[in-house]
Formats: sequence, C-alpha cells, structure tokens
Amino acid sequence: MPGRSFRVGRIAGIPIGVSPSWLAIVVLLSWSLGRSWFPELVPGIAPAASYALGLLSVLLLFASILLHELAHALVARREGIAVEEIDLWLLGGVARLRDEAHEPDDELRYALAGPLVTAVVVAVFVVLDALFGSSETVAGALVRYQLVVNALILVFNLVPAFPLDGGRVLRALLWRRSGDRVAATATAALAGRLFGGALVVVGVLGLFAGYVGGVWLGAVGLFIIFAADAQAAGAAIDAALSGIPAAALMSTPAQTVRESAPIEQTIAERLAGSDHPAFPVVSSEGVVVGMLTLARIAELPHPGHRPPRRVADVADRDPGLLAHPDDDVTLLLHRPAFARVGRVAIVDANGGPLGVLSITDVQRTLRRQRLVPGLPAAERRSPTGHHA
Repeated sequence: MPGRSFRVGRIAGIPIGVSPSWLAIVVLLSWSLGRSWFPELVPGIAPAASYALGLLSVLLLFASILLHELAHALVARREGIAVEEIDLWLLGGVARLRDEAHEPDDELRYALAGPLVTAVVVAVFVVLDALFGSSETVAGALVRYQLVVNALILVFNLVPAFPLDGGRVLRALLWRRSGDRVAATATAALAGRLFGGALVVVGVLGLFAGYVGGVWLGAVGLFIIFAADAQAAGAAIDAALSGIPAAALMSTPAQTVRESAPIEQTIAERLAGSDHPAFPVVSSEGVVVGMLTLARIAELPHPGHRPPRRVADVADRDPGLLAHPDDDVTLLLHRPAFARVGRVAIVDANGGPLGVLSITDVQRTLRRQRLVPGLPAAERRSPTGHHA
C-alpha cells in the first residue's frame, strides 16, 4: 500500500493525496513515452515536444485513475462508508475508506463504480481514436495511448482476484449467496494470492527472457498478494471482535496527564521509561480533551531553545482519539486516529476518563479467543483490570 502522502487538494470534500512514489512513476513513464511512443507514432517530432507530450499523457492517465477512485469514494460515501482520502501512488490510485461495506449489495455497488467510470473513459477514447487514431499526428498518438492503457486498466481491474475491483465483486456475490462475509473474503483473497503469484512468476520469467517490464509485473503481483493477505486477516479480526463494546476490552483506570502541567515535568515524571505511546489529557474540569503522544513529544524543540510549555500546547486533539464505552471495537479499529496512535481514550457521557483501549488490549483478546473458541462476549476481557 502507499506510504505517507501529501495533500494537493479536495474534490467533492474528499482529500486528494500524492505519494512521493507517484512523482517517480510520472517521471519514468514520461521519459519512456517521450523516448519511444511518440517518436514511433509521429515521425519527425522534436525531442522536446515528444517528452512534453509524454508528461501530458501521464497526467491524463492519472486523471482517469483519479476519476476511477473518485467514483469508488462517492458511492462508498453514499452507502454510509466514511472516506478518508484518495491517494495517487506508484501503482495507480487507492480510495482509503474508514470502514468496510455492511451489506453485500453495498460492496457490489462500490466495487463496480470505478470500472463503470473507466469503461466510460474507454468509450470516449474509442470515439476519439476513430477520428484521430489512424493519423500520424500528435492528437492521434495521444488518444491511442489513453485508449490502450485505460482499456488494459479496465480489464486488469475486473480480474476476480482480491483486492482488485473484480475480486470485490466476487466477494460481494459470494457474500450475498452465503451470508458469510469472512468466508467470502477468504475465497476472494485466495484468488488474489493465486493471481498475484502468477504475475510474479510471469515477471521473473520475463526478466530471464530480457523483458525489463517483468520487474513491474512482479511488483504488482507482490502487492496483490500482500493486500489479499491483509484483507483476509482484517475480515477475520472484524468477525472475531464484532459486537464487542469498547468497555469490555479497555484498560482501567485511565492513566491521565493534566492539561495545565508543564510538558518537561510531565515527560520526566510520567513518560520516562514508560511503554505507553500516549496518555489521555484532562482539563481542570476533568474532561478528556485529547492525547499526549510520543510522536508529538518527539517533535518538540530542544530544551532551552524555547520557554517551557504546558501539556495543552502539544496535546493531540483529534476527536478520533476519544470513544464511548458502547462503541463497537471493530469500528474503532478502522479509525485513522487509532491506527496512527494505537489507542483511544474511553470517556463517559460527560467526557470524563473511564479507561484506555489500546492495540495491546485487542491483541490480548484475539489470543484468548484462539485459545478458547466461542468465548462469550462478556468473558472476552481479562478478569482483572490492566494497564495498556
């Protein structure tokens, strides 16, 4: 999956991010098109014009990919699935969602939205290719490239192998028939692993045959294998934790820090030697207002460069770091804030601290469930409180 990206804007309220790897592929593809594609299809074209058209072609391609992912995101949002952002990266694009579809028909609509938009894009370029594609012109070469690549993307995405769109369609259909989302995910993920493995084998054989593009096929295959494994594991975890409230797994009591406390003193007294990556921050009224995280502390300037500051000045106030005792654990696991910090503060109706739910609590519960299959929800927590 893509790593950290930087935001470049919003479309329909959805943040758009670009990974540094995207810049690398833009440069590589632009150079390749400028070096071979346009000189072959447009005889006599100037080198500068050829490379400029290569860059334009790549940007148009990623515009098509962005439309594809935007269709996924908009349909997902309409089905009640929160969208975190859309990322453009090395292997194309991905719509990051905060949750999975709750019904197979929702999954089916979400999965088909992207390919349908890409099919429309292909149809448009089919018409344009009929007008310009047969001529040895810049327009003809530009249109032909968009037609070929978008058609390949469409066919590739419809392969019934998770996590490709075709794999999501397969999972939705299996889920609808059996009613078992975990089993459907496992079958679609197996298809993904097999397809990814086939791409790796073809890529390696291609390299031995002198085909440099084998590296690309191998990379795509490995990505599909890893993503399929992650999706299957995630579905199994969701099934194991579904319906369990945060209060059943949280660690108590919550170890908090005061909002008004000096940051240097707090670091020395509470965080030094602690294994906890974050502590709930409480106001003078006893309300949790955020988290003091090690990541924020690591960003502090060296002591002496600036006057001492309070905990309030560096607290992470992301609302996603706060949860209620009856919140479903599976929904909390999908929160970007939980993924980033590894824990959330559980608060009562007045915002007071009740406990902390951490990834350690979740892992402990999963280990217990494997040891004692079918353990009732009320017994899935350690009989004594513990500190995460």
